[in-house]
Amino acid sequence: MNGQFLTRVMWGLFIVIIGISLLLRQGGFLDFSISDVIRVFWPVLLLLSGFQELLKKRERGGSSLWGGFVLIAIGFVFLGRNLNLFDWSVGDLVRSALPFIIIIFGIRMIMKPKQKNEPTPPDDWKAYNYPPTDQPVPPAPPLHPDPTQKVGLDSKINLKKEPVSPPLQTDAEPLGTEAERPDNSGQAYAEPKNAFERQYYNEKMEKWARKAERLRERMEHRAHRAHRHHGRDSERHDRVEWWNQDPDAQTRSGFIGDIYVGHDYWELKPMNISHFIGDTVLDLTKAQIPYGETKINISSFIGDVKVFLPNDLEVGCNVVSSAFIGDVAVLDRKEGGVFKNMNVKTAYFQETDKKIKLVVSTFIGDVRVTKVG
Repeated sequence: MNGQFLTRVMWGLFIVIIGISLLLRQGGFLDFSISDVIRVFWPVLLLLSGFQELLKKRERGGSSLWGGFVLIAIGFVFLGRNLNLFDWSVGDLVRSALPFIIIIFGIRMIMKPKQKNEPTPPDDWKAYNYPPTDQPVPPAPPLHPDPTQKVGLDSKINLKKEPVSPPLQTDAEPLGTEAERPDNSGQAYAEPKNAFERQYYNEKMEKWARKAERLRERMEHRAHRAHRHHGRDSERHDRVEWWNQDPDAQTRSGFIGDIYVGHDYWELKPMNISHFIGDTVLDLTKAQIPYGETKINISSFIGDVKVFLPNDLEVGCNVVSSAFIGDVAVLDRKEGGVFKNMNVKTAYFQETDKKIKLVVSTFIGDVRVTKVG
């Protein structure tokens, strides 16, 4: 069966089911909230997109096989969690699937056939033998008269003097001043030619001048808009920087695995934590938090981010989190879905002596910030 047909059927049935559900809801046969349905069943879009990628792979080949499996796996995990079928996380899925991915990748490298290097054709010219034809060769077109040839009574060129339109009076004189122009008296064809060239040249110059003027106005407008935007940014005090530019900041990074910071008692300093695949755990319950504001940046690609804060009234915390796909639970707030951003401050944050500014960004995974103690 054609892959494009299956794709159309799949998405068509999905849209038909949505329409029937809305119709039954309006008729009173079903009672549900549209926001709750979107919150629970949004992973179905990931499942359908993954199946579509697999059908594309089956139809015309390509490198979309892994992308389809990843979308299906992520959609399956989130749909199962929303329906309370299991309590898996994306980090658990990655840890379980990573060994199989490595094994399959190694087997594929071993079993991959050797590519045949086809010889490149030479770049030399090739002669082609055209088949003979019985059609006669058409005669050559007549040549134009030489404009530099002098026209007289004994000339073989027959020219008729035609009325000449007066040249356009413009400010630009491309052919020089009147003193620099040659005397064209006696040449009936010279004056129309010069007038046409002058008109064409003036039109082109006016066109380019208008384009240059529009370009200059556009550049000035963009420069003015960029200057105003920069001014607003400089006056904005709640701007979020996703990386700590403090030269004394500590840096922790990892590729695959888990990162755990805060096993024992330690002194908290500005910190940057970046991780590719795996969970990131930051325990601040045993940290000696200095006075003032301490900024911590955590960025993760795939995996959960968990931060434990001390339940101390002297410590205030400002959490700024961003997640592309996953649940975000910060203190007493919790949201789930796609494209989730959250900015939460503890009570009396500005009045506390010890402040922690936590900036967390993740692509796929959950973000959990809780108080312990």
